[in-house]
Amino acid sequence: MLDILLDRDGDLKVSETGDISLTESVRQAIIIRLRWFLGEWRLGPGNGLDYWGTVLVKNPNLVKIRQAIRDEIMSVDEVTAVNEVQLDHDVKERTLTVRFEAVTDEETIRDEVKINV
Repeated sequence: MLDILLDRDGDLKVSETGDISLTESVRQAIIIRLRWFLGEWRLGPGNGLDYWGTVLVKNPNLVKIRQAIRDEIMSVDEVTAVNEVQLDHDVKERTLTVRFEAVTDEETIRDEVKINV
């Protein structure tokens, strides 16, 4: 899937000459999917994770959250398996760090996404 290249913070990656680039990065596609909050995108209100109702709540069900994240990663077309999903839920700071390992036909992707509220 062709997309505009983003930097590590999710902003447009702009070259020194002011150009943007395109990418077919599965890693970027996964990270974008994990950063989507349910209902956030008006063209796809059913897309995204239910962070407000499931994740960033008092006494969250980590098994349910891990499965929802696994399902979201698997929804990226090129992903064939998700080997690992680790969660670091900081209730006081209201953050969730997701570490994952996803497999495609061409590579194994290990990365993390931090969700700040």
